[in-house]
Amino acid sequence: MKRLKEILLPRENRFVQYLIQQAEVTVQGVRVLHRFVTERPQGEDRDEQIVRMSDLEKQGDDIRRLIIQELLDTFVTPIDREDIYNLSRSVDDILDYADSTIKELVLYHVDPTPEMVDMVAALYDGVVALRQAIQYMVDEPRRAVQHIVAAKKAENRIEDLYRRANADLFDLTDMHHIFKVREVYRHLSNSADRADEAADVIGSIVIKGNV
Repeated sequence: MKRLKEILLPRENRFVQYLIQQAEVTVQGVRVLHRFVTERPQGEDRDEQIVRMSDLEKQGDDIRRLIIQELLDTFVTPIDREDIYNLSRSVDDILDYADSTIKELVLYHVDPTPEMVDMVAALYDGVVALRQAIQYMVDEPRRAVQHIVAAKKAENRIEDLYRRANADLFDLTDMHHIFKVREVYRHLSNSADRADEAADVIGSIVIKGNV
């Protein structure tokens, strides 16, 4: 029944709905990451959160494949097909980096730093803003712009934290620990970059839709 409803949706609504679904899964994934770095779960609780993140990452991949297939099957798209593709890719990358962050925290035996917690909190704010911007980018462009601005502010916040956190690493002496922590920081910075890219693509969609 759900697939039938999707088939009956107009093309424009279908693409937007898929993108909203993908963004929502990403919001859920970053929420899991935030819980992971703030609660520092152990044992079964930690394993459950790792599995939950992996499941969400797979859901995100499934939606992205659906979007790509829809692009291949559609001769003329109501939204620029390159914008659809790039937006989906950026949102997918955010979730991939969130998944990698959890896996490497576990693999490297790294305890989340206060800077990591702050970066993840800002990332969560950013992806929530992206989800809202995607929801409104076609029908309420002015409202979408407000969320685009919020997403870009979150990205700036993460980059500021990233620079300060890396500077603080120079005060440490354990090089192995420094490299491990820096790798986790890098994933979060990359997530912020993808959020910024997604915001730019949404802005492009808004502008093209109002020319």
